[in-house]
Amino acid sequence: MKSEGVPILMEGDFNSIFGTPPQYELSVSARICVFGEHSDYVPYLNTEAVTFGSSEQRMKAFIRPRGDDKVKIVTTLSGLQENRHHSFHIRSLDMKGEWLDVLNSRGPPEPHWSNYVKGAVAYLANEPDTKKIDKGFEMLIDSNIPAASGASSSSALTVCGMVATFLANHMSFGGEEFAVEAGKAEWFVGTRGGCMDHATMCCAEEGMMLGIEFISDSLFTQLIPIREGAFAGDWKWYTIFTHPAEKSGAARGVFNELAFVQQEVIPSHLEGMDYYLPADTELIANKLPKTIEHTEFGRIRVRDRFRFVMNEYARVQKFSQWFWNDEGMIPLHEMRELLEGSWNDTRDLLGTHTPEMERVAAQLREKEGVLGVKVLGAGFGGNLLVCAKEDVDLGADAVEHTPGKGLQLIELD
Repeated sequence: MKSEGVPILMEGDFNSIFGTPPQYELSVSARICVFGEHSDYVPYLNTEAVTFGSSEQRMKAFIRPRGDDKVKIVTTLSGLQENRHHSFHIRSLDMKGEWLDVLNSRGPPEPHWSNYVKGAVAYLANEPDTKKIDKGFEMLIDSNIPAASGASSSSALTVCGMVATFLANHMSFGGEEFAVEAGKAEWFVGTRGGCMDHATMCCAEEGMMLGIEFISDSLFTQLIPIREGAFAGDWKWYTIFTHPAEKSGAARGVFNELAFVQQEVIPSHLEGMDYYLPADTELIANKLPKTIEHTEFGRIRVRDRFRFVMNEYARVQKFSQWFWNDEGMIPLHEMRELLEGSWNDTRDLLGTHTPEMERVAAQLREKEGVLGVKVLGAGFGGNLLVCAKEDVDLGADAVEHTPGKGLQLIELD
């Protein structure tokens, strides 16, 4: 098994490309979600998630503000040699109006890695309450977060773009409000997700897990200490990559269907109901239609989607309370049940598994010392998150993840 190092991008690389030294060095972590997947865009319940930032997989960027409105971005990522340079002018974005209305009227852009940075700039330039965004930047990006893996390399790009825009325009940033804005900025690419990834990248700290509560259009974070003996020792977190899970085309449509049913369909059925969540989960589930027909998404599974969110909410509650327990011990048999329940629900209630994911997970479960396996991120491929003992042979491509700081910014001499 490998423990991946941080990207090796150097200041000299920036200088050789742009002809001037960078002013800032930025590092953003991959997002590892333990429990709370597909919950950050649910409006009818104050959902929660437990995540941490990865010390081993990170995106690194060097940034230099410009005096004009031009944005020039370059990546060193393998596989993008022909498309690694991109530039645009802020004034060319021309996206004034209600953000979501503008996006819906324009439709998603042609797939390109730079869209995540462009979306960040466009969102901030669109915001009427911010000072005028008229200064661009130069940015060089490297990363060892695998693309389309469920560790949210896309959100890391968005966060890098947001930070660079704030720096270039001499604006302060950070914290929970910044994470909410970054989540909305990522809608530019065509998805309609939440801000769990961005909150992890903005608020995670070394040696800690992060509890995130989503309340309406805001969020609240709380650091969760990992006490010695609680869930440390020989038990570790690993990711195993199966195959790319692109957020474009059919996969993007399925992801947006999951968001649509949570944000529009279920709330419309809850109107007028007398209920209290989570106590009335089954009462509500039995009142919801099993499926509905939709002109864009076809047949939508409503009841299953609701049950998934409520089950994931219960898993977060149980996992979190162990860390605050005075005894500080996590019963391993119960942890195994939580991981197994999460795996079964993403397969049966969401349908985000692929045959390759099933095959790899089955092989992992057969190994002695593997406590459990779950989907990391949106599914449809990408990473599996594995909880296993330190000495278990998970294969050469397994990556260990230890809780690290989310966003790190250094002003260079």
